[in-house]
Amino acid sequence: MSPRSRRPLSFADRARRAQKIALVVGRAYLGIRSQRFIERVLNPPDMAERWREQHEENARAIYRAAVELQGMILKGCQFVGARADVLPPPYIERLARLQDRVPPRDFPVVRREVEHALHADLEAVFASFDERPLAAASLAQVHGAVLHDGRRVAVKVQYPEIARLVTSDLANLRVLFRAIDWLESDFDIGPLLDELNDSVPMELDFVNEAHASERIAKELSARSDVVIPAVVWEHTTRRVLVMERIDGIKITEVAALEAAGVDTQALGQTLVEVFCEQILVNGHFHADPHPGNLMVLPGDEGGTARLALLDFGLTKELPDAFRSGVVDFATALLQGDSERMGKALSELGFETRDGQDSGLQDLAAVLLGAGQAIRADARVQRETIERLRAEIPSHVRENPIVRVPHHLVLVARALALLSGVNAALGANVDFFRTIAPYALGLKDRRS
Repeated sequence: MSPRSRRPLSFADRARRAQKIALVVGRAYLGIRSQRFIERVLNPPDMAERWREQHEENARAIYRAAVELQGMILKGCQFVGARADVLPPPYIERLARLQDRVPPRDFPVVRREVEHALHADLEAVFASFDERPLAAASLAQVHGAVLHDGRRVAVKVQYPEIARLVTSDLANLRVLFRAIDWLESDFDIGPLLDELNDSVPMELDFVNEAHASERIAKELSARSDVVIPAVVWEHTTRRVLVMERIDGIKITEVAALEAAGVDTQALGQTLVEVFCEQILVNGHFHADPHPGNLMVLPGDEGGTARLALLDFGLTKELPDAFRSGVVDFATALLQGDSERMGKALSELGFETRDGQDSGLQDLAAVLLGAGQAIRADARVQRETIERLRAEIPSHVRENPIVRVPHHLVLVARALALLSGVNAALGANVDFFRTIAPYALGLKDRRS
């Protein structure tokens, strides 16, 4: 590894990144102050549209800064961009596009990083190493390779500058989003930044990720329909993760699945059950089940297809009280008792600005309506998801609910991703009937 790529971030580099963030914050501040003046003094009839345009302008500026600065700034903006309960739609719509704006690093950079981490020449460790990455994300990219003993592996390589950017970029992100929090008093982004501050150092340690994958593999070991790649520990470090390579069919490639004889209805059922078991039985789950992290291994000669879970960079340990809160909430939902649902939300960690439960009761009423629709349809319809996406954030901000526990957001995001995957599969999974035994505590924790 070249000395430059390992040196501490220079003062000039830190200043440049901080200056970019300061410009974004300053322009957002001036724009929002002007809109507030117009609203207070003139109160024009098109004020809602003015606010929408202002939010879109701010979101575009944040997006451009994230694309330019990359690194932790990009990661942080991806992180908060998934929180529709906190930010208005223009921010969510714009920042969601950052998921696809991560250019891969050149192979010489990857080679240097692997050789530095493993203290060996690339050829000494690998019989072959694909120069073109299989995937690229905000913190690392993945390459295919073959070990000298013939094992085919996937090699996750951390970008060289990421560790050096963590401290300064997290400080810059805190300035950026604390400013938005201050400018828009209905936002409460502080807990998000605290979560990011806690989770990113863990994500940067690939040894932690390897342990998380092995833990989930152990917790799901009784299932013959799930595959989790094995860790190659002798070549795994904090910055390079080597795992068994799983070759299968991406779960949303329906034509390929059908051609391979995969029963997509059974696959969709397995998918939901596996995540119910993780979330509601084991209390520890893979929190990023997007289609790129879900592969399918067709069964031989009519055998049952197996679901492969990949990339354990984002896993979540749920609080001990989570399951009892879910049981209370599910029971109240089945009984149509929105008041009890509201109390269960409070037990789960939702907080209102004034400490009153009225905002939670309003949110519970929305969730009750959605739950009744799901029960009647025997599945999660796209229309129900879209309605929840539109109604819940507005209730969270307007009532106002100032604290939504991050683990619940990750659970909701995972369920939304699973619903989207099942829709792509055309699987008519009865979500309510499948989830209910887990949510009601009828499935015991495994020893």
